[in-house]
Amino acid sequence: MRIFAYLDPGSASAVLAAILAGVAGIGAALRTFGHNVKSKVMFWKKDEPAPEAPAAAADTSEDKPAE
Repeated sequence: MRIFAYLDPGSASAVLAAILAGVAGIGAALRTFGHNVKSKVMFWKKDEPAPEAPAAAADTSEDKPAE
């Protein structure tokens, strides 16, 4: 008994759409959870804290009305 398989263009486009959706889903997951995964995988590297910006001494905005 022979079994003949036939893929019509609709089936091929559905498979292509599923593959592209998987790639997009992996990209979105990496963008969302990538930092957490990276910090767990590279546990021996410590993140250095970002330097703090100096606080402004006085508010010198020119938008205020004269008193």
